[in-house]
Amino acid sequence: MTVVTENNWKRVEYETWDEAFRGLVPAVRQQSVRVASYAQALFLQACESSFARNTPAGKEQIRSQYGDVAYKCGLYHQLGKALVPPEYQLWQSDFTDEEAAVYRKYTVDGRALVARLQTGSQKQKEKRRAGTEEELPTLNTPWTMIRESCEQHMERYDGSGYPAGRVGADISPIAQIVGLAKELDKLASETKGENPFDDAYALLLSQKETLWSAELLRVLKNAEDKCREVYNKYIHYTMTLPKTIPLVERREDRPMGLIYRPMVSDREGTVAVYEATPWFGAIANRPGETESAHEVHTMLVRTGLIGDMSFYFLYEAADTLLRLENCKLETKGILLQMLPGFYSLPSQLQRFQELFTDQDIDRSKLMITVPEQLYLSATKTRKELMARYLRNGVALVLDDYHPDQIDYKELKELGFRHLRLAPELYVQRETADMMQILRENGFTLLGKGADSEDQLIWQLASGVTATCGTVTGVPVMEDEMIRSRLAAER
Repeated sequence: MTVVTENNWKRVEYETWDEAFRGLVPAVRQQSVRVASYAQALFLQACESSFARNTPAGKEQIRSQYGDVAYKCGLYHQLGKALVPPEYQLWQSDFTDEEAAVYRKYTVDGRALVARLQTGSQKQKEKRRAGTEEELPTLNTPWTMIRESCEQHMERYDGSGYPAGRVGADISPIAQIVGLAKELDKLASETKGENPFDDAYALLLSQKETLWSAELLRVLKNAEDKCREVYNKYIHYTMTLPKTIPLVERREDRPMGLIYRPMVSDREGTVAVYEATPWFGAIANRPGETESAHEVHTMLVRTGLIGDMSFYFLYEAADTLLRLENCKLETKGILLQMLPGFYSLPSQLQRFQELFTDQDIDRSKLMITVPEQLYLSATKTRKELMARYLRNGVALVLDDYHPDQIDYKELKELGFRHLRLAPELYVQRETADMMQILRENGFTLLGKGADSEDQLIWQLASGVTATCGTVTGVPVMEDEMIRSRLAAER
């Protein structure tokens, strides 16, 4: 997979809304969906107030018939970011002045892109390629609203915003609403506390006549219940990360999923990694019970579902990594118990590439197990397939490793860098010695079977990065796992 950088990224000429929206990195798309819902709630509340009614633009735009347009304004307000490399689509605190200017240009670029999508004629395409294109004016109110929300949503009432430093009523009414919706989402998503939504609301209401007009903040105050519904819609689904592309559907009645057990890195119980184990529900005449992936593996092989189910679980684990990141919860990764039949499939590298494109995660943090017995029975072709995965950045972990069965030099040559020794070898002098040799040769060691304090201490002292067992925590569903981490860090 080619990594997109400043040097090899090529600006795309988007022809449709969908193409442009998919040109945004996942985190920006996800944020845009939330902002769209907040913007629509605020807009409909504004229609019931006197907000901006003393301006021509307000009289024209603030009408309930444009409620769906307000949603689109929120959805596409960052569309200009699709015209820059991915590394410039998310604000970074260490941007140089030049990089900050590149980033902030997305506002005017977004307006121009919307204007192009509106006209879309062959003559305009030719002018664009020749560098002589000019924005065509429009009398269409919905298009005007989308153009203005793209360009002006980062303007602020006191003139402190960008790109033009507009002041007060000189800022488009819809852009003021989208700007406030974006700030509400930012604060509510990033605040780590007892009541992040309430904290965000209180902070915004305190910014009267500085960043926001008094009229707009009255709209915000009166729309609190509607905005809280938006917040709750997303916070319970993915905490701070809503669904924008339906990769994994987490319905309460879904028939399969992952459960997560914490893997700790010290005696204090600091969680470094999570082990994810697939489960299947929908057992006939046994409501509420589940089966392990091992129990249904034969059926999955027989029905040819191993590939699809493996990537279902991979996507769910990737989504969880994004949720942890968006909740500002540090983790070194997720260790997914891969379906053994996966390694009997032809190369799945293309699907891995699509996964890492769809979900903007550090691929080294999504680790998948290879049982030692599977490795021992693998043909030369299968081992070469594992090597191809490893060469392309897929993090494979040899699980239940016995050093006397497989020479670590063979594993190192193949590309393995993660090992998890079989628990029956623990608490032995020769095992500790071998673990030291493995660490010296660049292997990262993971552990399991920490079912007593002695086992936990021995593994940590022997150099495992993280281990799991009954003393590290019980397996839980994803939402409970994240809520527990948030509560622990308050």
